[in-house]
Amino acid sequence: MVLLTAQLFSQSLMQRLAAPVFYEIGVQPNFQSNPLNLSELELAKASDNPNYLNEIANSSSNVLSISGKLTYAPRLVKGRKSRLNASLYHHYYHDIPERTYQSYSLSLKQSLGHYRYLSTGYWILPQYYLRNYLVKDSRTLISDREVCNFGTDRIWVGLEHRLTKKNQIEYRLTVRNEIYEAPFSHYDMTMREGDIKIRIGQFKALTFNTELQYGAADNDNSLDMKDRSYKYLNIRPTLNLRIPGKHRVRLAARYDQRAYQSEQNEDPLHAGRYQEEYRLEMTLLPNLNGPIIFQPYVGYRERLVDSSDPAVRELKSFNRYWFGVRMGFKSVIDMYF
Repeated sequence: MVLLTAQLFSQSLMQRLAAPVFYEIGVQPNFQSNPLNLSELELAKASDNPNYLNEIANSSSNVLSISGKLTYAPRLVKGRKSRLNASLYHHYYHDIPERTYQSYSLSLKQSLGHYRYLSTGYWILPQYYLRNYLVKDSRTLISDREVCNFGTDRIWVGLEHRLTKKNQIEYRLTVRNEIYEAPFSHYDMTMREGDIKIRIGQFKALTFNTELQYGAADNDNSLDMKDRSYKYLNIRPTLNLRIPGKHRVRLAARYDQRAYQSEQNEDPLHAGRYQEEYRLEMTLLPNLNGPIIFQPYVGYRERLVDSSDPAVRELKSFNRYWFGVRMGFKSVIDMYF
């Protein structure tokens, strides 16, 4: 009897685990102007002084991005799908190799029935190069340019449900961390944010997604008394428009607003600072009807900074553009048995 029960349980578990594994492999050659987000003032300084960027000779770069994605959706809970997603990205900057970085993510989306879903996930970028900044040694008073790297991660939990038959809404809470390597550890931050995502899919010719995100970034710093905290608001609308031939065009916009909380006049870099960013990316999504992915795109980003100090406005504002093509192959490993 015990043997029979164990066999039935084993069969049931194996049946629940039996699900296809979808995978996608991608390569993305692209060009980025100003990937270090340099202001016009900094670009001029870098062209006149090779040491300004620690002898980085280029302000733009050809980039090769490689990606891998896996999706596995067994039915683990009451016959409902548990969608597990894993991804990794590697971005190689040919002309500015210091900028090269990797990121990894793992997420789980669990069906709760009646078109409701619970999701959670974790994303990490272990090391990211900003640039070399001038640092003064407090003992010797000698200034030198030091590499500024930081790592960041985020963990989130969300709940999604239907608004109508073809429209959905998701609520999400996220905690993020930014950890800087010495000698910049005083810039460490912890961020807590809330998201609302809405998807409108009731029209045949287009779908519309928008995300509204509000958060607060707090100092995680005991090395000095400066207040680098800020509040932020991000709005990210995306429009997918069907064009003749069953092809689509995706327009993804983003508006970011950040208000620093510092009132310390001795810290003009943060006191009274307010900034806005605008981004727009257009992608062509051809109807290829197969496993091949081919998506050319072009994008633009601009940051405008307001501050009581005109030098900060000039130093922290920038613009950049990029273009490239996402190519890949997607398929499935049949796990039914």
